[in-house]
Amino acid sequence: MKIPYKILIPFDKSSALPVYIQISSAIIKSIQDGILQPGVKLPGTRQMAELLAVHRKTIIAAYDELLSQNWLEIIPQKGTFITEKLPVVKPLALTTQTHRDTINQTLQNKLNKHSFIYPPPNITHKLAFNDGLPDVRLAPREEWARLYAHYIRYADPALIGYTDPKGAIRFRTLFAKYLSETRGIRAMADNIITTRGSQMGIYLAGLTILQPNDVAIVGELNYRAANLTFRQLGAELVTIPVDEDGLQIDAIETICQQKPVKMVYVTSHHYHPTTVTLKPERRLKLLTLAEKYQFFIIEDDYDYDYHYSNAPILPLASADRTGWVIYLGSFSKQIAPAFRVGYVAANETIIDEMARLRRVIDRQNDTVLEFCLADMLENGDLKRYATKALKVYRERRDFTCDLLKKQLGENIDFRIPDGGMAIWANFTPDFPLKTLSEKVAKQGLYLSDGQIFTQENPTLNACRMGFASMNFKETEDAVRILKKAMASKIP
Repeated sequence: MKIPYKILIPFDKSSALPVYIQISSAIIKSIQDGILQPGVKLPGTRQMAELLAVHRKTIIAAYDELLSQNWLEIIPQKGTFITEKLPVVKPLALTTQTHRDTINQTLQNKLNKHSFIYPPPNITHKLAFNDGLPDVRLAPREEWARLYAHYIRYADPALIGYTDPKGAIRFRTLFAKYLSETRGIRAMADNIITTRGSQMGIYLAGLTILQPNDVAIVGELNYRAANLTFRQLGAELVTIPVDEDGLQIDAIETICQQKPVKMVYVTSHHYHPTTVTLKPERRLKLLTLAEKYQFFIIEDDYDYDYHYSNAPILPLASADRTGWVIYLGSFSKQIAPAFRVGYVAANETIIDEMARLRRVIDRQNDTVLEFCLADMLENGDLKRYATKALKVYRERRDFTCDLLKKQLGENIDFRIPDGGMAIWANFTPDFPLKTLSEKVAKQGLYLSDGQIFTQENPTLNACRMGFASMNFKETEDAVRILKKAMASKIP
């Protein structure tokens, strides 16, 4: 059978990958697919060069590459052959959709499936009322680039090798001081582990304290990624009401009187998704209950720095006397989502166990990023940036809330959030979010369809509307699209 090498060996001369590598890779693929069988003689270098319309030296280089990897063998006075040592692979018929479906189903049957876990939306729209993300255009990118380049070039090689799974000691020392000065949390370097964002912190904290069937208390309409994490770890999730003052703590005590509780998860500052703040008296009672019933509190303080109405209320961790609070957060909300540095602060016994578990998940954090953060903590650049961003986001909150009230009137209901980067908006039944979201998406605007919250309340027609990532002009354009889509009732 004549082998169609020209079809089997495609290559792109404009690619950055050398042509000889593309050719050798194509031949390997044909062997793996069973098209080129062991013992098959390849054309000589001159003939193959003519077939593929390339220079003979390119084919010589490709053959040399295949010989070095033991895909080919040269038999003197006979030629170049696919090595006989390879197993015979039966060629597959042309792949059909039915065949692909069969393969997929076979693989699915072998997987340890977690179908209840869903990926977050990949928002590519220029205009977006997202979950509450920062405007990366405000981030100190030039400063980060300068610092990162400096450490890549000049850092002691020992500092950018494998380090402590807890994180760079210099960063943890400076950050412990920062937590003390800004949040009243009494911590030292050994009380901190760095993570790749708050989600990794939630997972590590849950993995450290939860056993299958342990009771974990969360609020209704809780942060969905946290719920998914605890469920994946085998916890029994018990929900309690959330009102304008945060979690209803009395409900926690009722549950504790009925069954042992292992953990309570709370976003104490700007509750996700509804943005309310847990009031001081409820904070104190929650700490008292944790001491009495000996349950852990995972306090997710993901955007503590962005509080507009007054000084932020100190976190639960600042008043923790007995070590039951696991405090976590991230610089991803403060700077940019792609900036993957988060942290967990807790009793050193908990941190030590988290470091052991982290060892089998991810060896360590991005040490160079931690060096950059340490510099910005030390020289005050991070504080100056946060102060500037706080002013911008406060102005955007006020502008967005005023515009929504003027343009959408009684069709949308929300309270102006004291902090954070999103509004919790309730739409009237005339405008079902699932349909409205699809409608505005066609006009280039992202709006959550709110479906992730309807499991707890099927009649809910609400979503988070992030205001921080759009400037005034972009917000005006977004609201204009939304208003146009709502000009008539959606059937």
